[in-house]
Amino acid sequence: MNIYIMGQIHNYTKALRLALSGLLFGALAFPAAVRGESPVDSAKVYFPLGHRQYYPDYKGNDAAMGHFLRSVREADSAGSIDRVEVRAYASPDGSNAANERLTANRCRSISDYIVSETGIAPGLIGSHAEGIAWHELRRMVASDGSVPYQAEVLEVLDNTPVWVFDDAGAVVGGRKKALMDLRGGVPYRWLYEYVFPVLRNAVAVSLYLKGDAEVPEQPVAATEATDSGDTAETAGSGTDVREVIADYDAEAAPAPATEQADVIHAFALKTNLIYDALLCPNLALEWRINDKWSVAAEADVAWWRNDGRHRYYQLMYIGGEGRYWFKTRGPWHGMYAGVMAGGGKYDLSGGHRGYKGEAGLAGLTYGYMFPVSKHLSFDAEIGLGYMYTEYKEYIPHDGHYLYQRTARTGYFGPVKVQFSLVWRFGDSARIWKGGRK
Repeated sequence: MNIYIMGQIHNYTKALRLALSGLLFGALAFPAAVRGESPVDSAKVYFPLGHRQYYPDYKGNDAAMGHFLRSVREADSAGSIDRVEVRAYASPDGSNAANERLTANRCRSISDYIVSETGIAPGLIGSHAEGIAWHELRRMVASDGSVPYQAEVLEVLDNTPVWVFDDAGAVVGGRKKALMDLRGGVPYRWLYEYVFPVLRNAVAVSLYLKGDAEVPEQPVAATEATDSGDTAETAGSGTDVREVIADYDAEAAPAPATEQADVIHAFALKTNLIYDALLCPNLALEWRINDKWSVAAEADVAWWRNDGRHRYYQLMYIGGEGRYWFKTRGPWHGMYAGVMAGGGKYDLSGGHRGYKGEAGLAGLTYGYMFPVSKHLSFDAEIGLGYMYTEYKEYIPHDGHYLYQRTARTGYFGPVKVQFSLVWRFGDSARIWKGGRK
């Protein structure tokens, strides 16, 4: 009980300090308010979970940002921009250090994009990496009846201090811990899956004009359409997660054991598990050029032989592939289509008749890659195309091989089947020295 009272006293004292600061700030900021401190346009854009790079084609970002960029260009032409503000927020999960780094990088990515698309001076843009959005979390929980133990979650959000201190002033608990402990963690896990991604994966941008500038007609709410069927980050049927972010609590959170991912991998090293099972070792290296394109090189080698039984399973293949990524949920996650080509040589014999020759192939590919951890993914792919081969047929006899004939043949159909284990590595931002490609 003493711990709880101490926590309440600490928070009430903090609230009083904030209130007094607010009164002072309001007095000082009154002239600015007269000028008009409400943004004339704003938008919200989304980021893939754990990523810092802005993707215009992700979850309708182009539509949401397009109207905002037009407003910025018009205001810049008129010389009426006071400032543009970029704000990124965090959810209760993840370490404090990782959240701060990730939100700062997202603010920088959005700021760079606005400058590159509008040509405004970078000094007009203010970036704000905010803290945990407790108020928005409370709003979302209250508006969604599908939240497990909703009333008890609201009780924690309303009545548990952000920090709970002991008599010595050390932190011994707080709002996040109370949420994690509630009902064995059931509601926290639900929030982690359906609500936290919304809090941490959106960035708000706002345009403010100078006091003597003509305020344009308030635009219709920016379109924020999501990709068809892409609703994995919807926090239940009762919550519209696309509302403009507002009224956030900027309290910082203590650092738990895990951190959010903050790297866009540049390379992927792969092995086709199907070929491995067929005793054909293989490796492929793929390079992510940008959001839409990647290229890969592949080598397969099987060099098995049993001279006594005249059995040979020998082949060598080298090939390449170019991929175009679409309907992606993030880097290395989504569907792709591509073109492939390659060639090699082989010597195949079951003991009674053998075939030794060379082959070349080309075709189209289609597949889907999905992550299973920070660095690992699975990649499923099929390729259809044309293969041409020229070979010599032979028969083993008394320790010799009797030549029979030379033949040529072509084949149209499946030329590749892949289910690969993928290891992703390399930081694109470091390779490209700042992340701008």
